[in-house]
Amino acid sequence: MTETEAPERRYPGVGVVLLFLLVVGSIAGVTWWQNQRRADLPPGGGTALADLDVVCLGRVDGLDRTTDLDPRIPGRVVALLVAEGQHVAASAPLLRLDDSQLKLKEEEALSAVKAADIEVDAAKLEQKQLPIRRAAQEAAVAAAADRIAVARRVYDEKKMAKTFGTVTAVELIVAESEVKQLEQLEGAEKSRLDELKLADPSLKVRGAEVKRGAADIALKQARKALEDCVLLAPTAGTVLRVQTSVGKSVAPGTPLPAIVFRPDAPLVVWAELEQEFLGRVKIGMKATIRDDARSDSPTWTGKVLRVGHVIARKRSLLLEPGEVNDVRTVECIVGIDGDTSGLLVGQRMRVRLGRGE
Repeated sequence: MTETEAPERRYPGVGVVLLFLLVVGSIAGVTWWQNQRRADLPPGGGTALADLDVVCLGRVDGLDRTTDLDPRIPGRVVALLVAEGQHVAASAPLLRLDDSQLKLKEEEALSAVKAADIEVDAAKLEQKQLPIRRAAQEAAVAAAADRIAVARRVYDEKKMAKTFGTVTAVELIVAESEVKQLEQLEGAEKSRLDELKLADPSLKVRGAEVKRGAADIALKQARKALEDCVLLAPTAGTVLRVQTSVGKSVAPGTPLPAIVFRPDAPLVVWAELEQEFLGRVKIGMKATIRDDARSDSPTWTGKVLRVGHVIARKRSLLLEPGEVNDVRTVECIVGIDGDTSGLLVGQRMRVRLGRGE
């Protein structure tokens, strides 16, 4: 380099400064945008969840839910007294079981009651007879004492006569033996008298009355079993399904109930809410209801009548097509406004809660 040439200056820090300013500007822009977005949101932050609709699924049922009816005792069906779709009054007979064996049980229990009544009467009669028996036994003891006194006098007379030779030794031995026998008989009569004095005939009376009470209970049980041979409607309602026939055997608690019964009550939708929607559903909230399986479904309106107080498994443990039953939900009862004649129990519905569609 010559002295006449000017030295070339370089600034290596200019690029770093520009890069730093670019990063700082980007961060500042993002921060401003986020703060501006928060300022535009309603108080509480985020979208107002309370203003969003909640969509859930449910099934149509009565406010008093459909119930399964079985006879209280096992047996063979001999008569079906109703048909599917028939409306019945409360306590109306629905079906009858064979009761021939139970009638024999009732007759047996009735005979046991009569026998217990006889035992009670006999015990009371014995209670009345006890004073007479005691008096008779006391007389027997007195008579035995008198016979002993006479036998001893005879023995003493024979003992004195023996000194004169008018009585033999054998006769004296016989007289002495008779005294001893009479003394033993007196002891036996006194023992019988003591036994009668200790006897308490009221115990037999009470025991007989207890037996009669047990017989009465057995008779009531037999008659109750006869009554249970007829299955009665618990309330007024409609028979939805008859799942047995004449000649078949039925029993309580079987997987397939004999009769499916719907009590008289308004139709509602028992919807199932997942946990994330709990704070957004309130009693009185409006509802729009449609059939979940029909694209041309009519629309019903209603409102929330009740929200459950427990998060639990779904009532139905069976795997229904298109449903998941391994998620815990909260039951929500949605009342239906207007005519519900087009709805069927068990119909799957889609419910929109909120402002509606």
